Amino acid sequence: MEFVKDAPIVRYRKVSKSFGDRPILKEINLDIAPGEKIAVIGPSGSGKTTLARLLMTLEEPTSGTIEVDGNQLWHKTVQGKLVRADEKHLHSIRGKIGMVFQHFNLFPHMSILRNVTEAPIHVLGLDKEEAVERAVSMLKKVGLADKLDQYPAQLSGGQKQRVAIARALVMRPKVMLFDEVTSALDPELVGEVLTVIREIAEEGEMAMLLITHEMEFARDVADRIIFTDGGRIVEQGTPEQIFYRPQSPRLITFLSRFRAG
Repeated sequence: MEFVKDAPIVRYRKVSKSFGDRPILKEINLDIAPGEKIAVIGPSGSGKTTLARLLMTLEEPTSGTIEVDGNQLWHKTVQGKLVRADEKHLHSIRGKIGMVFQHFNLFPHMSILRNVTEAPIHVLGLDKEEAVERAVSMLKKVGLADKLDQYPAQLSGGQKQRVAIARALVMRPKVMLFDEVTSALDPELVGEVLTVIREIAEEGEMAMLLITHEMEFARDVADRIIFTDGGRIVEQGTPEQIFYRPQSPRLITFLSRFRAG
C-alpha cells in the first residue's frame, strides 16, 4: 500500500532517550502515515518499547520532538518558541493514541463491560447509553460479547488481552500501539489475540505501531518493518525487503538466530 509521505500522523525528529548516562534511543527520525501499519523488531534492549512509550507519554524524550496529527506532543509553541508541554496539552494529544500493553491492566473489581465503558464516559464525556453501545460493539468485534457481566478473574489471558484491545479501540484513536501484546500469554492463547489484531489491521483505518517478536505476524500484517539495534533504526523496508533481502549484517544475523530458534 502507498501512503502520503507529506502528511504523517506521527513524526519523530531527532528523538533521543537516555536513562542516566545510558542511551536507549539515539536521534530517531521516523514518520508514520495515516493508516500505515509498522512493525518494530529487534533484539531485547534495542529501544523498541521505549519508542512506543515516548509516544504514549509514559516516558519523556531526552531530546528531539514528536508530533501527532500535526501537533507537538511533548512541547507546545509559546511566543514562537518550543517549550515543554503542560499536562493539559499532553492529555489533549494523548487522546488520539491508544495502547495495549503486555499486561492487561484491567480493573479487577469491574465487570468486563464497565472496564470498557469507563474511559469513554469519564474521558470522552459520552453518556452511559452511548458508551455501552460502543463498548458492546467493540467486545463483539473481539469475540467477547458473551462476557459482558463477567470479571477479569473469570477470563483466560487471551480473553483479557482481547478486552484490553476493545478498551483501547472504543476510544477511536488515530494511532494504536501494541507493545509485545502476546509475550505474557501462554503459547496456545497467542493465536486468538493475533487474529484480532490482524482483523483490525485489515480494516485499515488507524495507523498502528506494533512492537513484536512474532516474526510471521509482523511479515503478514505490516506495511513496513523497522529493525532497531543499539538505539537506532538500522534498516527498514517492506516485509519482503526485510525478511528476504536484508542488507545490514546485523539484521541478517538477527534473522538467522530467529530462524534457528
